[in-house]
This record gives sequence, C-alpha cells and structure tokens, in this order.
Amino acid sequence: MDNEIIFEEYEEDLEPLFPPKSSYTFLVGPGISIYPPTNMPSVMVIVKSLLELCAPVEEVGNLLSLEKLNYELVVEKIQNEIDENLRFLDYLDEISEPNLIHFFLANAIIYGNYVITTNFDYMIEHALMQCLDKKWHKDIIPVITKEDFIFYQDPKNLINSGRYPIYKIHGSKRNIITKRDTKDSLITTISALEKERNEGKTFAIEPYKKQTVYNLMNKRTLVVIGYSGSDDFNMGPTLRELPFLGKIIWIEHIQENQTKIIHFKGEENIKKENNSHLEQLLKEISINGDFEIILIKTNTKNLIHLNLWRIFFPDSSIEEFIPIESKQKIQRFSEWIKPLYQDTSQIDKYKLATQLYFFLKEINATMRCSEIGLKKAMEVNDLSSKSYFLNFLGLINQVKGKYNTALKDYEESLKIDKLLGNLQRKTTVLNNIGSIYLTKGEYELALDKYQEALTLSEKIGDLSRTVVTLINIGRIYEIRNELDAALEIYKQALKITGEIGNLNRKALLLDNIGMIHSTKRENELALQHYEEALKITDQLGDLYGKLIIQNNIGRLFDESHNFKEAFERYNQTVQIAELLGYPSKKAGCINNIGSLYLAEGKQELALDKFKEALDIERKLGDPLMIITYLNNIGIIHNNRAEYNLALNVYREALKIATKIKDLSKKALFLTKIASIDMIQGNNSLAIEEYEQVILIFEELGEFSNKAASFSNLGKIYENFGNYNEAVNAYAEAFNIDDKIGDLFGKANDLYNLGRLFEIRTEFRRALLNFKESGKIFGQLGQEQYVNVINQKINDLNWKISNQ
Repeated sequence: MDNEIIFEEYEEDLEPLFPPKSSYTFLVGPGISIYPPTNMPSVMVIVKSLLELCAPVEEVGNLLSLEKLNYELVVEKIQNEIDENLRFLDYLDEISEPNLIHFFLANAIIYGNYVITTNFDYMIEHALMQCLDKKWHKDIIPVITKEDFIFYQDPKNLINSGRYPIYKIHGSKRNIITKRDTKDSLITTISALEKERNEGKTFAIEPYKKQTVYNLMNKRTLVVIGYSGSDDFNMGPTLRELPFLGKIIWIEHIQENQTKIIHFKGEENIKKENNSHLEQLLKEISINGDFEIILIKTNTKNLIHLNLWRIFFPDSSIEEFIPIESKQKIQRFSEWIKPLYQDTSQIDKYKLATQLYFFLKEINATMRCSEIGLKKAMEVNDLSSKSYFLNFLGLINQVKGKYNTALKDYEESLKIDKLLGNLQRKTTVLNNIGSIYLTKGEYELALDKYQEALTLSEKIGDLSRTVVTLINIGRIYEIRNELDAALEIYKQALKITGEIGNLNRKALLLDNIGMIHSTKRENELALQHYEEALKITDQLGDLYGKLIIQNNIGRLFDESHNFKEAFERYNQTVQIAELLGYPSKKAGCINNIGSLYLAEGKQELALDKFKEALDIERKLGDPLMIITYLNNIGIIHNNRAEYNLALNVYREALKIATKIKDLSKKALFLTKIASIDMIQGNNSLAIEEYEQVILIFEELGEFSNKAASFSNLGKIYENFGNYNEAVNAYAEAFNIDDKIGDLFGKANDLYNLGRLFEIRTEFRRALLNFKESGKIFGQLGQEQYVNVINQKINDLNWKISNQ
C-alpha cells in the first residue's frame, strides 16, 4: 500500500545519510551532557536528589516509582512550593568541561551549521571558547532572551558576518559570554511556554521565536541528539508543526556497540505496533510532514567519534578534542544542593508531595499527605497551611463522591482564607464550592459562588482564575439551556485566554463555543470554531484533544446528513485512537461509524462495525461499553425482524446489567425483551417482564417510565382479551401521569381507557374519557389527535342515542 507507513530496519553505511552538500541544523537535548568529562547529572538524578530534600522522606520512594513523574512536573511544583528562583540550576555554573559531543557541536557551528538546544547549561559555549581564539569569543552569540530571538532571527546572516550563534530555545539563567543575567528567559513548564501568544497564533513555541525557528529549519536536515522521545520537553509538538523541513535524522542513544537504522515512509493508515514512545512520536510527525524521517539507534558518543566527525570535519583532527581525564573537582549534585533545601519545613514537603500526587491522580496518596500536612499545620497553628490542606481534602472527597464532607472541608478552608484576607485562595475555594453545588444540581447556589469568585478574581487582576470562573458560569448557563448567555460568557473567557496564552484552555473554549453553535443549528459557526480548536490540538501535539474535536466535527456532519465528511472525520478518530494505543476509545470511534452506516440505511455495514467494537470491548471488559454495543447490535436485528437474534443479544446485555446492578440498564433491556415477547405472542412472559420493570422504575423513582410500563402492560392485557386488567393498568398509568403532571401521558391514558370502555359497551364512561382526552390534546395543540377523538365522540353519541 503506497500510503502506509513502513518500517525498514537494516544495517547500512552511515555516510550516504549525511551528504556533505546538505544544510544541517542540530537540535540537542539533555542527553548530550551526561558524558565525561562534563558528567552533568541526568534528569532522573536531578529529580531524585530534589525529592530527597524537598519531599517527606517516607514518600520519596513512592513518588519515584510513579511512571508519569517527570522532571518538568517536579521542577514546576518545587518552584510553586519550595524555591521560586530555582537555585539548584546554579549548579550548572560549577561545570565547565565540555565533552566530545559539545566539541562536535561547537565545530558544527564554526563550519556554518546551526545548533538549537533546550539545555540550560553552558557547555556548547565553553566548547566554542576552547575552539576559538580568545579574540573571537565576543562573536559567540548565545540567543536567549526575547530581544535576542527578535534581533538574531537570521542565522545565515549571523554566520556570514563571522558570528557563532547558539540558539537556547528554552532560555538560560545567564549569558556567560556577555555576563548578562537572563534568568527571566527560563522556561521549565509547558504552561510557561504558552505565554505571550496572540489570538490565532497557535505555534507550539512563543510567537516571537516562530520566524527564527523557521529560518533555522527551512529546507534543512534536522539532526536530533540527546532526546529519548519520552521527555522531549515540548519539542514533539514543535516538530509536528515543521512541514518546511527537508529531513529529520533522530539519533537515539543505546548502550550496545551496534547501529540500527529505521526509515519512516508514508503518511496515513497508521497501524499500532509494539513501538517505543520515540517511534510513536516519529510516526505522528510523519503524518504531517512530507519529508524523510530516519531513526538511528546507536551509541551516540561512538557514532560521533567513529563516523560523524570524519563526515562533517574531514580536515580536522578529533584527537585534540578527546579529554584524557576531568580536571573538574566539584561536588555531586545531590551534595551541592543540600545547603539550599536541607531546611525545608515538613509542612512544605507535604505540600510538594500533595501537589505531585494530585497532579498524577494518585488519590489515596494525595489524601494521606493532605491529612498528615493538616495535622502538622494544626500543631504549629499555621492557619494558611491548614487552609491549603483542607482545600486538597475537599478536592479528594469531591473526587470520591463524598460531597457533604467535601463541602465541610471547603467551608472551613474558606473561613480561614477570609480571616487571613487571602483573596487568591478564597477565589479558588469559592470555585470548588460552586462545583459541589453544580454536581448536586443546585444551580442557583453554584452560580452565586461562581459570581462571588469572579468578582474577587477581577478585583485582584488574576486573569487565569477569571477564565476558570467564567468557564464554570458558562457551564451552568449551558445546563439551563440558556445558550446565548453561555456563548457570551465563553467568548469573554476566550478573549482573556488569548491575552494570557493558555492554548489548552483556548482549544477547550473553542470546542465549547462550537458545541453551542451546533446545538443552535449554526453549523458554519460551529465548524469554524471546531477547526480552530483542532489546529491548536495539532500544534500542541494533543492527540487526545484532537480525537475529541474530530469526533464533534464528525457528529456535526452526521447530523447535517453529510455522511461522506462525517465518515472521514470518524475514520480519523479511529486512527488517532489506534496511534494513542487506546483500544476502548477506538471501539467507541468504530461504533460511531456504525451509527453513521445505520443512519444511511446500510444495516449490514453498521452491524459489522458494532460487532467489531464489541469484540474489542470484550477483551477490555468494560461492562457498560459492552452493553452499549450489544444494544446497538440488538437494534439492527430488531429492525430486520430477526427477533430471536435480537432476544439473544438483549438477554446477554440484561445478564450483564443485572450482574453490575445497573437498574436503569436492566429496566431498558427487560422492556426491549418484553416488546419482542409481545410481538411473538409470548404474552405471559411479557407481563412478567413488565411487572419487573415497574418495580425497578419505582425503586429508581422514574415515575414517567413507570407510567409508560403500565401503559405497555395494558396493551398486553388487551391482546389477551383481559379487559379488566387492561383497564386497571391504564388507570395506574393515568394516576402516575396525573401526579407528575404529564399532560400528554394523561391524554393518552384517557384515550386508552375510553377505547376499553367502548369495547366493554360502557359507552357513557367511554364518552367522558374521550372528551377529557380531547380537551387535553386540544390544549397541547395536538389537532391530529383531537380530530380522531371527535370522530370517536360522534360515533359514541350515535350509539348512546340508539341504545
């Protein structure tokens, strides 16, 4: 297949992969600095050392065992709770000896190639200073700050003018060439990367760097070194949005002394295989990029020593750049940072652990640390910390569904915040209280809390909290079907989001606005907002978000009967779910395609898709999803009058619903089974089934459904010719509909009673029921029913007059 991605793995000569006339840009990450004599601590060493000093000793092992714990998250939370200035990064000043890879990159710059690094260290600068005569050191240009990126946008011009630029895409604490303090440039979290974006600007790095990155990579071969792909620190989203590249060569370090080369070809029809995270990333990049992608798995240091140096610098000896032994005499990182963090309080340590666990959705661990932290705060009468941990306990109890307990935690936290005058936390807690009321369906109380939070956030100028609160208010308006009000609120939030540059939230708001327009049947506006949200998810590399939005677009086309376009969108969601390795999502997406075929009347194709979704879900074992797909299969069999097949499917679904004690689903399938039994003349079975259904709806408090079940029961008794029981059943239905105020149900019940009284020749009782039924249908504007009933009344008047 021409458009299928193919993996070719084989041994080959490396030299043809790096033709001398090509233009090269090197993108380098933290892996390049761990080799001697630099001996920079690895990311995991940094994380472990920080946690050992900044987290409770009994939690360090638990935290390190978490698969999703990463450097960026730890640094972000330490900056929030322990060290705003990230003093541990000053350790980089202690290390000044470059290794062979740094010298290779320095020479690459000298020879006219471009180098971009996400590292905070200064090793490439040190290597350049050693390679160049001291008089040329002033021409080394570390591009770090916003001003640097704007002023030095053209690397070609810099090099042609005898300069040696190195682009530090994530900033650095200082410029060691000019001795300038540049700590404001540091970017250590994706959220920080999303500042300074303008509306409509959706590139995955700051807009002011966009032109520079384009100039650095346009029609060039990008060589990536020092990244595993699992900690690509926002470079994955960036690389997905570089269609102007010439080629990507990704060098993945492995310990073995062998080289494996994988070529990625094609664009679509991605199939899930047992690939590494990096291979999956390169697959994603290959979807959008019309360029060659090559993965080289090798020992990076050996590759440079034995191959790349000779290829790139054939006239330069490598020997002078191979250090014999390190002259650096510095402490290990774990020892060096001890004076910085050894006095961290136990309360702050528990705050850090609580934050990390909560972010990683470790609910029980979050509660454990919050409870211990609360106890320690109370021991020393630290009211601020007491409020902090109470708020987290409220969050956990809310997640667990213990809403009254959560409300008590929040209210106690709010009381402290009011006493201390902590307006920011007061805003947060008010939003949390509002979310409890929202969950409980007490919308006015929720709205009151959100409005109070909004007033506070606007007062203190906290734009981020203002956006969060506006989104919460918008949700309430949506729930109450006040769509125009919700739309205005979301647009207000979107405008502010554009100012603060939170792209994830911007995509969410665009999606919300799209859904409102879709509900209002304003399809063009809905599609416009969905597509803008989709663009953002692409540029952020948010495949899950892309799946959700593509599904919404598919539904929009589906409801507009544009089945061809809907099919295309739904098919893309299947591919994304496959790429993500989410089989349950894949099953749901396949089910959507089945529903599309069903809407087109292609029942056989729909049945195939529903069965495919069911087969996937059976392996996963989610009973609710299995029930959903069984129901869809049963609908098709029922539509095709394949009643025995439908019964088998519905009975299996009923068995599962009974096992998991889902009364609502149990009632649904009992009703479906009873309907088929009625059709097949199994009236006794149908009566038993409806009697069970009635008891379930009574237990659930679903009185409207209970009334409908009595009405169905009445029809079965009619089929039997047991008119007395039928009258009793219809009368029960009427009593319920009357009690709950269901006028249409009442009119229908009276009509059924009138028919039965007419059958039993009780013409005057029949007449009274028909007249009352007709009166209600008239009030409801149901003229078609009124006309039928009037004819019945005329017939009855004639019968009465002739008795």
